Amino acid sequence: MFPRVRRFLPADTILEIGPGFGRWTQYLRHLSRRLILVDLSERCIDSCRHRFAADEHIEYFVNDGASLDQIQDGSVDFIFSFDSLVHAEADAVSAYVRQAARKLRPGGAGFIHHSNLKEFVDPRTADVRWFVTQRNWRAPTMSADVFRDACASAGLACESQELINWLGRSRLADRHRLSGRCIPLTDCFSVFSASGTPARPTRRVANPTFVNEWRQAVWMAELYSPARRESGPPRAPADSRHPLVRKLATAHAIRQREGWRGIGARIWSYLSRAGEFIVSASRSRVVGEANRWFLRRHLLRRHAFERANN
Repeated sequence: MFPRVRRFLPADTILEIGPGFGRWTQYLRHLSRRLILVDLSERCIDSCRHRFAADEHIEYFVNDGASLDQIQDGSVDFIFSFDSLVHAEADAVSAYVRQAARKLRPGGAGFIHHSNLKEFVDPRTADVRWFVTQRNWRAPTMSADVFRDACASAGLACESQELINWLGRSRLADRHRLSGRCIPLTDCFSVFSASGTPARPTRRVANPTFVNEWRQAVWMAELYSPARRESGPPRAPADSRHPLVRKLATAHAIRQREGWRGIGARIWSYLSRAGEFIVSASRSRVVGEANRWFLRRHLLRRHAFERANN
């Protein structure tokens, strides 16, 4: 996330909406003089309060999922929300945008991660189109256009929007082997500012390789980051149940929401990805062995040529 928000950091006062158990709070707390956390879940706020008890510059508020009344107007420099408002419907996100216009100081900005699933909703039936198999509880009433219109109505400038995929590909891509053109970009990163009318239209970019980007970041972090635990109180687990129990609970929720057809679609998607992984790994192994053979042959011929000349 840092390359996307680095021009706004550090900031005097940061507002994080939906911090959860502090996954991003642990970084934002070092980049602000005052950090405000607002979450719908009292459990999450209590966990953050316990985890960051040593940080006296953090303030904690529990809201109703759409209100920022606890925060003083014109007191925030940067608003941040990641992997939280993607589940919020258009009315809740629009309410946050309207209030952000009042809470931000002149020149303040925000980075919001929200749903773009509405782009894949059939307007005639109001159903998500059949080829979108990975929905991940995204809000079907929210899209990049809805966010941009909300900013315009609130007097904010929507500067840029990055449309991304969250997991996998679509059923259409699996069927027709269209790896890049049929990836449902169900998420959006929107950057806005309190500078009034934007000097130029909103810049919008489609990024279908976001999954590969964050996976590579995880690999690099594991390689170069020091193996030490964060100081301070231990982090409360988000869910202490056994992984098998969590998966069964998730499958039960999917069956209640989408029926057995939804379960079957996800199983087929997982099997397809497993098959693609096996094929890709086998192809890489074959190519690697071929390169090794040609390199060995080249070195032997070069060695023989040098011996003949000497």
